[in-house]
This record gives sequence, C-alpha cells and structure tokens, in this order.
Amino acid sequence: MKKILRFSSIWLFIGVFLFSPTVMAADTLPVGVPIPMTGWAAGSGADYFKGIKMAIDEINESGGLLGKQLEIIRFDSKGFEPEVVMQAADYLCGQKNVASVHAGWAGWGQDVRAYGKYDAPFFADDGSQAAVDVFREDPAKYYNIYQTTDVGVEQAKSMFRALMALPYEYPNKKVVIINTDDSWGLEVGNTLEKSFKESGWKVAKRETVPYGTNEWGVILSQIRRIKPAIIHVEIPSGQENITFIQQFLKKPSNAIISLGWGITPREVVDALGNSADGIVGEMPSGLPGPKAPNAKAQAWVDKFVGLYEHQVPAGAWIAYTAVKAWAHAVAQVGDAYDFKAVNAYIKEHGYEGELGLIKWDKDNVLRAQSGAPVVHYQVQGGELQPIFTDPPLTPYQGSQFLTPPWIK
Repeated sequence: MKKILRFSSIWLFIGVFLFSPTVMAADTLPVGVPIPMTGWAAGSGADYFKGIKMAIDEINESGGLLGKQLEIIRFDSKGFEPEVVMQAADYLCGQKNVASVHAGWAGWGQDVRAYGKYDAPFFADDGSQAAVDVFREDPAKYYNIYQTTDVGVEQAKSMFRALMALPYEYPNKKVVIINTDDSWGLEVGNTLEKSFKESGWKVAKRETVPYGTNEWGVILSQIRRIKPAIIHVEIPSGQENITFIQQFLKKPSNAIISLGWGITPREVVDALGNSADGIVGEMPSGLPGPKAPNAKAQAWVDKFVGLYEHQVPAGAWIAYTAVKAWAHAVAQVGDAYDFKAVNAYIKEHGYEGELGLIKWDKDNVLRAQSGAPVVHYQVQGGELQPIFTDPPLTPYQGSQFLTPPWIK
C-alpha cells in the first residue's frame, strides 16, 4: 500500500511539474515589446501596441509560429531615458530570452547600442539619423537592428515637398518653425530651414522647445506679429500639439498649420475633433486610409477599424508589418532562435505587405518606398484624410485639399 501511495505521489509530482505554467511556457515564444506605457509618449505607445497585438493575435489564431503561441512581454520604456532603454534590453533579451523585439519608438541611437549587445531581431520606429550613425560604427555588430521608418532628414524633405505642392496660394514667403530639442526635432527643423531658405523663403522665426511645453502665449504673440504663411510644429508627442492648436485657434492667423509627424498620434485628433480641420501632417511608413489603395490594404484597414473603432494612427500598421516580417522569416528558417539565419532572411528577402514588397537598405533602414510610403494627411471632418503619398510625391486618389477654415 505504501508503494502504491509512493508511486501515486511521484506521478502527481510529475503531473504538476509537466503541466505547471512555468513548464507550459516552453510551448510559447516570447516577444519583447518595450513601448511607452507612462509619460509623455504613452499615447503613441498605445498606437504602436495596437498594431503589434493585432499581428500577434492573428498569428496565434492561425495556429501560432512553428507550433508555438506567441507571448507578449511588455516593458515600459517611458521617455526613452538611456538607462531605461538599457534596462529594457537587458530584461527582455538577457532575462526573458525573447525571440524578437518590437519597440515602436525606441531611443534615437541609444537603442541601437542597447539591443546590439544581443542578436534577437529588433524593430523600431526610431526615425533618427543618430541611430543610423551608431549603426554605421559597426554594421556587423548591429546587424539585428531594423529601423521601420526613414530618417527625420528624409521625412522633412518630404514634408517640404508636400507643403510646396498644396493647391494653395501662399500670401507671402515667411515660415515659422518650432521643433523639439532632441535629435529628431533638430534633424527635422534643420532640414526644413535649409529647404525653405534654398527655395527663397524667409525663416522668420525658429524656436526649439523641450517636451512638456504647453504654454504657447509668448510664441503665438510673436507669430501673430510676424504673420507667416506657414507654421510648422515638429513635436513627436500628443499633448503639446493639442495645446498649441487650442491656443492658436483662440486668435488664429492666416497660416497653413503643419504638425508633421505630430498630427498622426490618435490622441491629437481625438482631443481636437473638428477643430483640427485644415491641419496637415505626415505619417512615415504609412498605409493610407480610410480609403486604401487596394483590396488587401482595405481589408486590413477595415479590420483595424473594426477592432479599435478609429482610423489607423501613426506607427500601428508598420509595427504590425514588422511582426509579420519577422514571423515570416522564422517560418522560412524553421528556428526562431537561429538569429543569424533569421536576420539574414529578413535582410535578403524583406516582406510582402499590404502595399507591396518592403526591403531594408544597407543601413537596415526602411527608406520611404512604394511598399511603405510617407503619407501626407489633412484633417477633414475630424479625421485624417490622405492627400499625398511619397515617393514619388503624388496626389492621393480622390483626395481634395481644403483651405483651413480659420484662413479668411
């Protein structure tokens, strides 16, 4: 009887061990998602996460990847402070042994160093030349780092082309440029200033501001005296753009308002509603909607809107696409942890997405291309409506630019 009890206890122990959550985790593939969940970038972090989760849910619902379910491991990257970026990399890659990392935003170069210590594919919408410069220091070391949008310099050139192509007669050639004091803001601001000056425009005011600037009275008073034809604000965050527009509209001037990347976080349009009508901006690596350019893309837009009950914000589609590109590479290689083979496949083959083939260049940057264009928008009826895609800069099918209602 004691032998029977002893054997029963052994089998009970084995059963608990085999089917415990810890052991069952062996049937999952962990995927790292370091995105802002708190702080000034939390709204944009939520936008990226929607695309990442949509892709992972689709993969899991179709049977998983190599027979395993994908498990999201999140980390709050807050405001991309260097120590936080490093902590995220060490936690996700060093402790959790994730098979890939999908960051949305990342850290303007410090992310390259942090995740370059490991080999898991790392996808980030860094968008800065600073990140490319770090990559170029040692491409062999940083071979696993992929930027999912073009750099700020190139995005700024596209913004300028779009502003010059608007079917609108500017009353003068004066522009005001406001940008953040980080590498992204300075890259965009410097490039725009150079582009305007080379085209015979006067940069009547250039203002560099920190994140968290929400009192615009002094700057707006100066703008009203200058009376520029264009005001460009480049702040890759939500709240600052919201407060700028709210305060501008209390006493608007006859200027085209361009918010660049800052128009596309969902929180901006949600907060401003129809009062944002007329504002223009851009989304790098974007999928145009609500009316997409082909049936495959339209099905994707419709599914996203059905899930989240709003139009596609900045970063959501390309974050989704990066997950799918990685998963496709893993499926072809047959081993998620054969990092050298997975990275080689991504680099060589790219991925066939909703808009066509996307491929990373020699710096592992997803340059603006037909499969991942820069999409230029205008807010109309409280929603983003595409007016151009680039490259090449082309009016979007069925689009119409509307003169902003505050311009008299």
